[in-house]
Amino acid sequence: MKINEVTSSQINDKWFDQGSFKTFKKPAKERYEIAQEPGTIQTLEGPVNYDAGFYIMTGPKGEQYPITPQRFKELKDDLGNGICTPKKIIKLAKLADSDGSVPTSWGETMHYTAGNDYIVKHGPNDYGVVKKDIFAQTYDTTGA
Repeated sequence: MKINEVTSSQINDKWFDQGSFKTFKKPAKERYEIAQEPGTIQTLEGPVNYDAGFYIMTGPKGEQYPITPQRFKELKDDLGNGICTPKKIIKLAKLADSDGSVPTSWGETMHYTAGNDYIVKHGPNDYGVVKKDIFAQTYDTTGA
């Protein structure tokens, strides 16, 4: 392990106590497809496996990532025809201050680098990684 690298056990709810801020997804339209069979997709943070029925989301730069049908219903308002918008859910975020990785609630490991990625706290012990430029395009902090 590099000196600057943080293991997933060091990113926890307490890590957000200092330096984090409230945020939420901007209400921009997002595209999705529903996977017809299991597979693996290359996300910005690395390869992620998915099952049939998962929603394959397409982000603002054409990047793709899968989410479970349950998470889709929790996080998105379906407008039909493969288009949805994020629900306004207040979360905490913090710019990564070291390199490392975190396990996700959907069973994958996401990697992050200091100063380049935000760690977003979706709920207790539930984190995700968002690239800094994507975060700026898709998250709002003004009304959180």
